[in-house]
Amino acid sequence: MTKKIIIAGAGGIGRACGLILLQHLGKDVSLSLADINEDQCNQAESWIQEAYNQSVTLKKIVLPPNPATNWNPEGELLLDCTPGAFAADMASIALRQNMHYANLTENVPATKKIYQLVQNATTGFALQTGLAPGYINQLGRLMASQYSEEHPGHTIDSIKMRVGALSQYASSPGFYAFVWNPVGVSTEYLNQSEVIEQYRKVTKPSLSSREQIILKGIRYEADLTSGGAADLPEFYKNKVRQLNYKTLRYPGHFDYIDQMKRELGNDLSVDALLKKMRADIPMHDQDRVLIYCAVNGKDKTGSSYEIIRHGEIYPAQYGSVQVTAIQRATAASLAQTALLLLTNRYSGVLTQSRYPLQEFLNGDIIRKHYGSVI
Repeated sequence: MTKKIIIAGAGGIGRACGLILLQHLGKDVSLSLADINEDQCNQAESWIQEAYNQSVTLKKIVLPPNPATNWNPEGELLLDCTPGAFAADMASIALRQNMHYANLTENVPATKKIYQLVQNATTGFALQTGLAPGYINQLGRLMASQYSEEHPGHTIDSIKMRVGALSQYASSPGFYAFVWNPVGVSTEYLNQSEVIEQYRKVTKPSLSSREQIILKGIRYEADLTSGGAADLPEFYKNKVRQLNYKTLRYPGHFDYIDQMKRELGNDLSVDALLKKMRADIPMHDQDRVLIYCAVNGKDKTGSSYEIIRHGEIYPAQYGSVQVTAIQRATAASLAQTALLLLTNRYSGVLTQSRYPLQEFLNGDIIRKHYGSVI
């Protein structure tokens, strides 16, 4: 039976998710692209046609003003690739229309709104399903499970999740280039971060706990940013001493952000920081995604043991189109989640701690874009 999927937000991630679903489901999916901008829909359709390398029929939907009250889509699944500020509105539409729903946002306030909204839903609402939050949380859960199996009798001391969506090249003053939504970057730098410290779930300011990390001989910096830990601080509280998510950057970038924040002073806001960054930082399409996860524990004598997984994702060519690393990584996780929801096994909120771990990480789409970790 053909599944009807609507992707709201026809930008880079939305169109990449459409391509991946078409590659996997073929004629078993009826795909619609919805956006407030008709040109964006048209561009996304052309992009998918070129990347898919064969003719495909896509329905295009221009979203009306105030879609939360004025849009009544029909289908099995609504995939939300809109900015995080619209996530609660999109979830309310899916709830009203009795559709499954999945989003990508690291926006913690929007996520908490959706929790309350869909508590009694009969369809599934998968939240924070991209790369980070998303895939990295499943990897953290897998490694914690593997550590306990490989080291019986040990206690898990820490779970560290690190992800960097980076340009392949960077220069001063920002030591960074935008390879994904600049609004998301400034938002994650200013919103609060949920972590576990001394077995308790606590909230800490973003960019307040910097560290150095060396991956294959190359030095990076990592610091707290909002949203990337998903609901794992709640899931693992009282079970591990420390758990956190940090964003990886090239050395010098966080110092640059600190300087921008000092200059803005009382005028600091997401929009003001974004304006400052855009003045100095270019957009790049030559990117790379770094993934690093470490689980550390101790035996009964107090000796420390650690297991680590590290991976990198690069752009890939599909037809005449290059799909960037961040498009691949984010859209693949969302598409694999879509397959979970289409089984109709889930209702209410599906958070990262509730995902079927083996099924997700061993899924065809995840293995194709991330490689096998099981």
